[in-house]
Amino acid sequence: MQTIRIARLRSDAILPTRKHPADAGLDVYAVEAVTVAPHNFAIVPTGVTVEIPAGYVGLLKPKGRNNHLLGAGVVDAGYQGEILVKVANLTGQPVVFGPGDAIGQLVILPVLTPAVEEVEQAVIHTQKTTRGGAGGIVSQHTAPRKFDH
Repeated sequence: MQTIRIARLRSDAILPTRKHPADAGLDVYAVEAVTVAPHNFAIVPTGVTVEIPAGYVGLLKPKGRNNHLLGAGVVDAGYQGEILVKVANLTGQPVVFGPGDAIGQLVILPVLTPAVEEVEQAVIHTQKTTRGGAGGIVSQHTAPRKFDH
């Protein structure tokens, strides 16, 4: 893919841009002022729509310097609506976006879409591995939880 087609839905919208030509993500920008209350979330409109080609997906990711998280950040091929960014504010202070502020970045990646085939658990576990079932999330899920205060 050499180009990505993007359209403004509002005349005041800023098209997504890369700060540097080799950057993976395209910065996406707020098209209107939005304040995200502490420990809350809000939807920030961008005023643009993106044509994601079949075989690809657009992922909305936070920018490294931002102190907020992005949720619901999947733009599937075929989605034709406005790119709306769900912002979660985990801090105790409001997060304020003005028109033209970078919210996050859109990263476009190829995807595989294999068909799902249901099988018995024994079929999946016929291959012996040295790893077993321990470690990673399994260990975190079953371990006693201790929080430092």
